[in-house]
Amino acid sequence: MAGRAVCCNLRVGGLKKIKAHVLVCEHKDCEKRGARESYRALKVALRERGARGRVMVTKVDCLDQCDDGPVMAVYPEGTWYGSVDEACAREMAARLAGDDGAEPTRAGECRVLHEMRARGGEEG
Repeated sequence: MAGRAVCCNLRVGGLKKIKAHVLVCEHKDCEKRGARESYRALKVALRERGARGRVMVTKVDCLDQCDDGPVMAVYPEGTWYGSVDEACAREMAARLAGDDGAEPTRAGECRVLHEMRARGGEEG
């Protein structure tokens, strides 16, 4: 078990050192609004910036924000984005890859729907 920590009788290790996890809605409403293209743009931009191993991207069935699609949620920052077009996805990738000057809300129609950390994770 060299190199792996053991906690509560579970082996911990082998998980990539990820910096962020992006959830991408692929429900039919988001799909109709361009989610597939935004997803591809995000993946390509992460790969081009060498960040694909540090940022995990997962397609999910529905994020229940159908009127605001395509929707992506970024963790651990807890920010949900709506109307994510390809340009916004590329800027999001730049920021996630460490380009602190990149703001994902500058491109196209992309906008912040909710920032969980701004409220300390509480609903209100």
